[in-house]
Amino acid sequence: MNAPMLDRSVSVGFRQRLASSLVQDFYPDGMPEDWRNNYLVMLTGAIWISEDDADCADVLAAVSQATRPLFTVLQSAQKTLPEVFAEWLGAHPNQSAIVLDPDEAFWRPGSAATGCRIGLIPAQGKPAILRAWLEAFAEQAPGSGSALFIEGDSPSVPTLERVQTLVEFMGW
Repeated sequence: MNAPMLDRSVSVGFRQRLASSLVQDFYPDGMPEDWRNNYLVMLTGAIWISEDDADCADVLAAVSQATRPLFTVLQSAQKTLPEVFAEWLGAHPNQSAIVLDPDEAFWRPGSAATGCRIGLIPAQGKPAILRAWLEAFAEQAPGSGSALFIEGDSPSVPTLERVQTLVEFMGW
């Protein structure tokens, strides 16, 4: 099956960027904790930040200092914009960010959801399955500026790398 010729831009990142498996497998041994957000920003195309994250201010600072565009998802548990996000967006008006509505739907493999800007997939080792998921996500996405996140308590670095490679090969 050929990849659909769509005008898409799909960024890839980790949903649970503070997962212990990432601390163990993703970050270099001995890397100081205060360097991790900068490292993550350098190696992924998307980052998910919740207002409840213990390092929320630090990761926002890392995103604002990134040397390339980064798809940023800001998650709040409430309908009103949290002060930390409002201040950051005000200070960085050119930063691309999506503020998630607490009721916003996410695409997942096998779901019938459409128009979702954010997709969540589990760690997966088979490139053919990842490609099918990526194509299905891109077909339902509303246009360019979407992100696919590897989710789960043990997100997989190899899954992230495979999805990033597929996105590149597919021209997204």
